[in-house]
Amino acid sequence: MGETLGNRISLSEEMINRAASQAMRAHNSGGRPFILDKPRGLSVAIFAFAGSWLPDDWFTHPPFGETKMDTSTFPSLRSVGNDEVAVVNASFLRRFKAILDQLSLEKEVRKVVADHKQVLFTGHSWGAAMAILATLYFLEKGGPNQNPPRCITFGSPLVGDWIFGHAVRREKWSDRFIHFVMRFDIIPRIMLCPASIEHQQILNYFNPRSEFYGKPIDPHLAFYLKVMRSAASVATHDACNLMGCTNPLLENLRNFVDLSPYRPFGTFIFCTGNGKLVVVKNPDAALQMLFYTAQLSQEEAAEIAQKSLYEHLVYDNELQESLGMQNVVYLDDSLEELPLSSDSGPAIVNTALNDLGLSTEARLCLRAAGGLENRRLRNQAKIDDNKQKIKEELSKLREYQEMSETRELGYYDAFKSQDEKADFDANVSRLVLAGIWDEIIEMLRRSELPDEFENREELIELGTLYRRLVEPLDIANYYRNLKNEDTGTYMTRGRPKRYRYAQRWLEHAEKKPSGWRSESCFWAEVEELCSIKTGCNNGPLQDTKKQKIQQLQKRLIEWIHDGCLGKDVVLEGSTFVKWWKTLPSEYRSEPESSMIANLIHGQD
Repeated sequence: MGETLGNRISLSEEMINRAASQAMRAHNSGGRPFILDKPRGLSVAIFAFAGSWLPDDWFTHPPFGETKMDTSTFPSLRSVGNDEVAVVNASFLRRFKAILDQLSLEKEVRKVVADHKQVLFTGHSWGAAMAILATLYFLEKGGPNQNPPRCITFGSPLVGDWIFGHAVRREKWSDRFIHFVMRFDIIPRIMLCPASIEHQQILNYFNPRSEFYGKPIDPHLAFYLKVMRSAASVATHDACNLMGCTNPLLENLRNFVDLSPYRPFGTFIFCTGNGKLVVVKNPDAALQMLFYTAQLSQEEAAEIAQKSLYEHLVYDNELQESLGMQNVVYLDDSLEELPLSSDSGPAIVNTALNDLGLSTEARLCLRAAGGLENRRLRNQAKIDDNKQKIKEELSKLREYQEMSETRELGYYDAFKSQDEKADFDANVSRLVLAGIWDEIIEMLRRSELPDEFENREELIELGTLYRRLVEPLDIANYYRNLKNEDTGTYMTRGRPKRYRYAQRWLEHAEKKPSGWRSESCFWAEVEELCSIKTGCNNGPLQDTKKQKIQQLQKRLIEWIHDGCLGKDVVLEGSTFVKWWKTLPSEYRSEPESSMIANLIHGQD
């Protein structure tokens, strides 16, 4: 036998079965928000979250009950460059924060971590959503030497939008999440459908404390068809994007059809129902499989609709059989080359695809998902090939910076004057670099690069060097050409996205608030303050300017001390020094003012 599923996902089969058992047990328990299991012989502690079938715990408002993520609790769940906050199910978030407020969860987790055991969060159905949020919460709080928590879910509803999943993949947390899904289980698809009156009846079917628990119900076929129609709209919309459709009608569809914001993330393991397991990590492929694996024919509609309810309750039994057989197919290994017909390609792959009922259309969508990810990787490789060109141009500008100091003007003022050929050459390098970085930002904006791209250490370092060295030249060019008079200040109307993105990358890596690393904008702040005349009155405008000037002086000392700014800013001939010397004494703060004076006179 080859590599087992447990080895592949770094979780033993015994641990998976134990998690399934505890998840189902917690699902049927009442009162406690979670149960804690410390199995003998396993260096793991399993936190299994209880279920809930109250409608308010699933949807707070129509159509989909979503809200912006609380970034004070989950600071990483946002896009970095685009600066968009992830969307999450509002009911799930509210209930998880209520569990946190009880303090017992954090207390128990700290005990387990102190015992050097692996923390494993798990849950079935609604409890799975709590397990996902708990895992993310403790991943956010984890220390550098702490073993990150793991999460296994069974029949989990979708929890967040595309940005939610993008952020998880960017932070390299995606492999911490394993989601088992039965082929026809309705709950992993339920968030693709707008809330409706039928939801209450379905929730009663799954509620162990309801008189309708597990009993056949009349509207199950109508509800199943409604969910699948909504899933079809989402899957078709996303498939068109995967295949590069640029028809504006595609986006106009959103004006007429409510499309769910929720999307998959993590590793999905589909159970075929006959012992086989199909593993897929690609989130776009997982979404297509959620739709296409649950298709039905007219003759079997009622049977499959009932099965969509029944299968949600049998994960523990199904996994005992499947994990014992170890008949596993990993689609990501050859997603773009999947066989299109049911009788071609590798037998083990095709058999698994056939067992999931994947049509030629479905396979084309899976291929498109694989193709998009490969294009992203090729785009990243292209950028990697450009790194040497970026470094060469930055090296030229570094030489120009050093040469400018000999002119007693400094880097910024020398470029702003444009008096010598060296100034012209520096402008050429500035424009070459702008073209390269603008292309990178445009790729990011269109999601044409891997999710992990913005979290690459080398990119952050290179982006920071580029921003600190080149943005002062962009500011000089802006004010030299008096663009501020027509357009407005550089910071409000003129700053290019390439610098905003690079600044956010560094702030995110350092876990600093937005705007913390604004040293490359120093000259823009100086130019803005120079344009406001200082007066003797104590009006609000002058008070605001005074605060800005004193704050800038403090940051200037910090930035020079940290090496973020060069000492050429305090050369006698620089715009900053000329302006600073004109400031009334009340605008200068101590001890910064004395320190700046010493720097101007060449004293560290």
